[in-house]
Amino acid sequence: MAEEDKGGLSEIAEKSANTAQAIRGAVKTGKAIAAASKGAAAGGPYGAVAGALWANRKLVGKIMIVVTALLLIPILIIAMLPVMIFSAIGGFFDGLFGSPGADPPMIMNDTAAIIENIETIGSSLNVIKLEALGDLYIRIDSDFASSPGDRKEILNPYEGSNIIDANLIISQFCAANERDIDSITLSELERTIRTHKSALFSFTKRTAVYTYTVTDPETEEETTYSETVIYYTVVYNGNTHFADAVFFLTDEQKSLAADYHGNLIMFLNDHMIVSGNTTHALLAQLSLENPFSVGFESFGSPFAADWRTRVSSEFGLRTDPITKVPNSGHAGIDLGFPLGTEILAVMSGRVIYVRFPTTGYGYHLAITHGNGIVSLYAHCSRILVSEGDIVSKGDVIALVGSTGRSTGPHLHFEVIVNGIPQNPREFLPR
Repeated sequence: MAEEDKGGLSEIAEKSANTAQAIRGAVKTGKAIAAASKGAAAGGPYGAVAGALWANRKLVGKIMIVVTALLLIPILIIAMLPVMIFSAIGGFFDGLFGSPGADPPMIMNDTAAIIENIETIGSSLNVIKLEALGDLYIRIDSDFASSPGDRKEILNPYEGSNIIDANLIISQFCAANERDIDSITLSELERTIRTHKSALFSFTKRTAVYTYTVTDPETEEETTYSETVIYYTVVYNGNTHFADAVFFLTDEQKSLAADYHGNLIMFLNDHMIVSGNTTHALLAQLSLENPFSVGFESFGSPFAADWRTRVSSEFGLRTDPITKVPNSGHAGIDLGFPLGTEILAVMSGRVIYVRFPTTGYGYHLAITHGNGIVSLYAHCSRILVSEGDIVSKGDVIALVGSTGRSTGPHLHFEVIVNGIPQNPREFLPR
C-alpha cells in the first residue's frame, strides 16, 4: 500500500515547492488564486477537476477553513495547471492513481511523464501534419494536370517547421470535452484531428507566362518560346481552425482553452528552468569532486568540419521547437550534422557524466576541463567514452544522433562555468 501511495496523492504534497512557484507565476499573469478556485464554470483554468470542486464548493469551503495554507497548495496546483489533470490526456481518476491501463498511462503528478506525454502528443500531431501535406500535394498535382501549365512549382513556407501548436490543441481539445472526461484520450484526439486533416492545409496559385528568345549562332535566326508556370503556395489554415472547424468551441470554451493554454505554458517554462538548473548544479559539483588541469590549452571545435556554418539554434531565449513555448531558455547551441558524424572533445579533460535517458538531453555526456569549466554534448546516437575516462582535445567521444527531446540529428553543445551555462560562441574557435 505504501508503494502505491508513493505514486499517488502523497507525492503531490512533496512537490509543494514547485507548486508555490507555479502559483507565483499565475499571479504574475493576473490569474488570482481566489478567481482560480471558482471553477471551470466561472472561467477558471482547470477543467473537469475544477468543475468537480465547484460542484462541491460548500464542502471545499469547509475543508479550506481547517487545512493549512501549505496543504492547500496541491489543491491549487490541480486547479491552476490542467496539465496535472490531463497530464497524459486521460480521465482524472485514472490520472490520480496512475492506472497502467490508461491511454497512455496516467501519472498526474510525475513531471517527467507529463513532459514526455506532451511531446508524444506533439509528435503525433506532426505525423498527421505530414499526412495532410501529402494529401495536399496530391490535390495540387490533380489541379495542375487539368491546367494549361507547362511546369509547376510548389512553395511551402512551413517546410521543416513544426507549425502546429500542440499545447494549444491540447487545451482546445480538453475545453471541448470538459464535461466528458472519458473522451479525453490521445487516441480520440488523434482520431478527431485526422478526421479533419484535409482542411488543415489549402493552397493558392499564381500563373506566370515567360517568353524566351533564342538566337541560332549559325543562321542568326531568332526563335521565341513561351512557358506557362503555375506557382502553388501552401497555406496553413491556422490554429484557430481547430477551435472553429474541428472542436467547434463556444466563446466560453475558447476562453477556457486560453486559460488552459496559459497555465500549460507556465508549467512548461517552470519545468525547463528547474530541470536545466538541476543538471547544471550537479555538473558543477562533479567538477569539484573530479579536479583536472589543462594548463593553457584552448578550446577546439566539436567537429572536424567548420562548426560555424552548422548552427541551427543559438544560445539564449528562443521559441521551443517542440512545445512552442515562447522565450524558452536555450542553454547551448545546436549544431546540425548528419546522423553518425563524429563528435570531438573540445578540450582535454575527464569524463564526469554519461547518461542515456529517452527524453531531455537524450544520450549525453559531460567533460570537466578544470577551473569549473564543463562541456556537455547531448542527443548523441552513441557515446564512445565512460565516466572516469581521460580524453584529449580532438578525441572522438560520441556520434551525432537525435535521441531524447530532439527534432532531428544534431549536437546540442553547452559550456558550463561553475554551474552557469555560458554562450559557447565565447569559447569555441572563431
